[in-house]
Amino acid sequence: MCRLTGLKRNLIAFFLIVLFPFAIFCSKQIGSKNGETFLWQIQSNTNTSYILGSIHFLKKDMYPLNKKIENAFEESSVLVVEANLSNDKIAEAILLIMQRGMYAGDKILKNNISKKTYTLAEKKLKEYGMDISNFQKFKPWFLAMTITSFELMKLGLDPNFGIDKYFLDKALKKKEILELEGAEFQVNLLDSFSAEQQDKFLFYTLKEASKSRKQVGGMVKAWSEGNAFEMEKILYESIQNLPELKDFYRKLIDDRNEKMVEKIESFLKTKKKFFIVVGAGHLIGKNGIIQLLRNRGVNLTQL
Repeated sequence: MCRLTGLKRNLIAFFLIVLFPFAIFCSKQIGSKNGETFLWQIQSNTNTSYILGSIHFLKKDMYPLNKKIENAFEESSVLVVEANLSNDKIAEAILLIMQRGMYAGDKILKNNISKKTYTLAEKKLKEYGMDISNFQKFKPWFLAMTITSFELMKLGLDPNFGIDKYFLDKALKKKEILELEGAEFQVNLLDSFSAEQQDKFLFYTLKEASKSRKQVGGMVKAWSEGNAFEMEKILYESIQNLPELKDFYRKLIDDRNEKMVEKIESFLKTKKKFFIVVGAGHLIGKNGIIQLLRNRGVNLTQL
């Protein structure tokens, strides 16, 4: 078994972030090209809340954040995240991902993915100075997450400086914390895909890994400038040549967006002020959370 201890924190923080670069299936723009932040104000009949697009791996020099973002958080009484991975929840999440992300019994990775995927994985792991024999108990989706985490960390990005982590730390013991999904839902979703789908997912994760530097740099820049147009352009370009994964990502992104919107709408019926943090890729596009909320008559303004 490989040395998992040093990876645990990063893998948990990254939970579904491996999906983030492939979150959009359309080219319709949401938000202003001149928007200052990736923050939207939501005005309902009972309250004013906020929704912030998150990047889950960042560098320390991205802080402090724009005052508009910080002020919106301070004004809010409830923090809402996709999954609560604050310090007091980490152990439970680690156990869950270890149970679902690894094969039991005699099953191993080599016998559950295609030869071309296995060869590509072996080559990529060698680049990190690692032997694929240490990853034989990893399911394909778990290995895909691991590879993406490695690539992001190679670029100097750290989950400890991710937007979610930052606000979870600030909210702990000070604000109510709610979840849009939860760790169990996210892990179960990833683990629900067929062996063939997981094989394709791992293969294209490995194939696209070398493009991460340019792509991630562009996404971070777009996020810092509040440029939803550019963010969507980058994300759309990253998946337009992957028709094999269209159904995979529809379930992983579009279906989840619909469910998250339903939960957000329930929040807006209360008198509490919510600060909602969700992966930036979930916000943009015609099937993104911002447009879905607008379709339902919710008033949103990019700040």
